[in-house]
Amino acid sequence: MVSFLIGTLSLFIIALLKGVPILIPFSTFTNQPYWIWLGGALGVVGLTSNIIIFPYLGAVQTVVMPILGQIIMSMIIDNFGLFMSPEHPFTIMRFISILILLAGVLMIVLKRNGENKRNKNYLWQILGVIAGMFQATQTPVNGHLGMVLGSPEHAALISFFVGVIILFIIAGFTDRGYKKIKNAVGKGNPWWIWLGGALGAIYVMSNAFINPVIGTGTAVILTLLGNLSGGVIFDKFGLMGTTKKNITIIQYLGLLVMILGVVLVHTF
Repeated sequence: MVSFLIGTLSLFIIALLKGVPILIPFSTFTNQPYWIWLGGALGVVGLTSNIIIFPYLGAVQTVVMPILGQIIMSMIIDNFGLFMSPEHPFTIMRFISILILLAGVLMIVLKRNGENKRNKNYLWQILGVIAGMFQATQTPVNGHLGMVLGSPEHAALISFFVGVIILFIIAGFTDRGYKKIKNAVGKGNPWWIWLGGALGAIYVMSNAFINPVIGTGTAVILTLLGNLSGGVIFDKFGLMGTTKKNITIIQYLGLLVMILGVVLVHTF
C-alpha cells in the first residue's frame, strides 16, 4: 500500500509539472468502455498473487508461471486486438520466437534461484499463470486509457490511485489497522526502501506510452527482458541488500537468447 501511495504522489507531481489536467471530463465515464478503469485492480491482483503462491511453488515457479501467463495473454491480446490494442496475428514464426524466449528465461531463472525441485501444486501453478495474465492485461488497458486522456502520465496516475484505494481497504481488513507502517520509518532502514512506488510509477507510465506504439506482445516481452536483466545485475553486485551471487555463462547466454526472442517476436 505504501509503495502504491508513493507511486501515486510521484505521478501526481509529474502531472502537475507537465500541466496535465487532473480532473476527468464526465463524458469520459459515459462514452468510454468500463475496462479502461481496471488497470489498478489488475496490477494489485497480479502483485498480491505472486506473494500468495511463493510458499507453495518456490522461487523458480513463482517467477516462471507469471511470465508464462504474461506471454500467453499478450499473444492473445495481440492476435485479436483486444482492448483496442494494435493487432498482430499469431503466426508459426511468433510461436517459434516465444519458444526461444522461454528457453532464455529458463536458462536465467533455473540457475539463478538454484532450485530444481518440481512442485506439482497445479492449482497454485494455474493461479501463477492467471496472475501473469492479469499483469499483461494491465498494459493495453492503461495504454488505451492514456490515449483517451491524451497522457500516459494521467493514465498511470489513475491506475495507481485505484490500486491505493483497493490496497487501503485490503490492508485495513487483514492487518486491522495501519500501525505497521511506522516500522519502516526510523533509523536503521535504508533510504532506498521508499523507491519502489516511484519505480513502479515509471514502469506503468512507460508501458502506457509504448503499448499503443509497439503492441502488447512486444511491450510485455521487453519489460520481462528488463526485469530479468535487472535481476541478474542485482545478483551479480548484491545491490540493495540482495545476496551476492555468481552469474554463470548459462545465465549470460540466457539473456542473449531472450534478446534474440524479443527481436524475433517484434519482427514477426
